[in-house]
Amino acid sequence: MTILMTLGPLLGALILGFYLHIKRLSVDSINMSLKWLTFSMLGLIGYGIGALEDLADKLYQAGVMALVLFALILIFNIVCLVISGRYLSREKTSLKTSNSENSQGISWSTFSDSIQTVVWVVGGALLGFFTQGYFEHVDALVTWMLYLLLFLVGQQLHLANYRLRSLFLNVQGLMIALITLLSTLLAAVVGAWWLDMPVFHALAVASGFGWYSLSGILLSDLGYPLLGTTSFLLDIGREIAALMLIPLLAKMGNHCTVGVSGATAMDFTLPMLGKFHGSSIIPTAIASGFVLSILVPVLIPLFMSFS
Repeated sequence: MTILMTLGPLLGALILGFYLHIKRLSVDSINMSLKWLTFSMLGLIGYGIGALEDLADKLYQAGVMALVLFALILIFNIVCLVISGRYLSREKTSLKTSNSENSQGISWSTFSDSIQTVVWVVGGALLGFFTQGYFEHVDALVTWMLYLLLFLVGQQLHLANYRLRSLFLNVQGLMIALITLLSTLLAAVVGAWWLDMPVFHALAVASGFGWYSLSGILLSDLGYPLLGTTSFLLDIGREIAALMLIPLLAKMGNHCTVGVSGATAMDFTLPMLGKFHGSSIIPTAIASGFVLSILVPVLIPLFMSFS
């Protein structure tokens, strides 16, 4: 019952946003709303983190857990995706762009959103620390904002003319998503043993697949702020690492680059994937990123219900 009460409204908001067409909402207004809504939510999550007792201790714990899980997930993902790419990929060509174009792949603007994200979280944490958690309704506010965020994500998918059926029928995208999912969960199990933490906690933390603006919020909203912080640090690290590694991993094939990008393959890292693999990679990247994204609000509450 607990999993249904948590998961039902989340998926309901996403599905409602996908199928309900609101004419006044444009692509630009949705993107801007998502940006500021995400920053506001992360600021509130930061506020909750700052109000924690023994803050320094818990930040250290979260950092260590995130670092260990990050290293294991990256290794497991790359090894498994290189193998699957070698035997299962249909990619016929390698890099599509010139060296001069590739050299422009990473710039300040590439990391600006990630840096702004950290600023909002740190700002919220400082406010929570100095006010000692004076505002008591953070969790309830974040919950309703989370529903709105997923509704807007559904609207974004609708306006982009994504067809759920075509995404679920893209064989290469599904294959990459499956390999990424299994290798990530296997790495989480090893990480749980290494860190001596409950295995379902590790599985939940690892199930963000790079979607830091949802995974950390969701775990904190479920009553686990330390795990939420861990997941946030892990997923923002995965996103930044994907951006930095795509130029190198592109030589190993599209399975590796798309898989390491995780949920961000359908949005944040998509331009970089297109730059190094050409436009033919876009349907595969969107399919893989979409499947992993849709699993985030499913797997995190599911694993936490088992714990």
